[in-house]
Amino acid sequence: MAHHFSPIKFDDQGHIRDSVFSILRNAILDKKLEPGQRLVERTIAEQMGISRTPVREAINKLVSERLVTHIPRKGVVVSGFTKADIIEILVIRTSLEALICSIAAKKIKPRELKRLELLAKQISAEHGKGNFKKSNQLNDKFHEIIYKTAESPRVYDFLNTLHEYITKFTEVAYSKPGRPEEVWVEHNAIIEALHQHDSAAAEAAAKNHAENSSRAYLEMAFLSENFK
Repeated sequence: MAHHFSPIKFDDQGHIRDSVFSILRNAILDKKLEPGQRLVERTIAEQMGISRTPVREAINKLVSERLVTHIPRKGVVVSGFTKADIIEILVIRTSLEALICSIAAKKIKPRELKRLELLAKQISAEHGKGNFKKSNQLNDKFHEIIYKTAESPRVYDFLNTLHEYITKFTEVAYSKPGRPEEVWVEHNAIIEALHQHDSAAAEAAAKNHAENSSRAYLEMAFLSENFK
């Protein structure tokens, strides 16, 4: 059955395309739009109550991310999201997280370190309550501080492109038994390396954190497979 999109409202007209893109991408990642399903520009625009232009622009962005493809005489169809795609994103994410943390180690200030320490405690507290949605939001803030501290706009932009993927992957990873306790240790290892302004240690801590997060996600997402 085809997925039906609800009408949406926007306070800022300049963000229509980005909002439409986010809605369509999430629908693909959540498998509400299945591989092979057509994306009809006019239908989506009518359902959302918007013009066709932002839908067309959003679809073009989906093409660039390889989530949809143009097929002659058929139109735009959902490409699907394979295990290989996920692993590729996780590998890229790990490299970028390690790099930006290494850069941030030389620039971070006491105020930012205090914010990271507070967020690490808040994340752990929300984990203890079983509130993984809230802890995931706080986790986004934790890493955002590091990204901005690095003052490396190109690396930041690359990570921002992966943000919605990472958020979804992290939420699933948190559901693995024992993972929240590991996150507490890993976050504190990152903070300690940043506090020492040790780029090598910060890179290693961030890489370890990202790899463990990736492993946890894959274990939870592919429970029926013997994935290593």
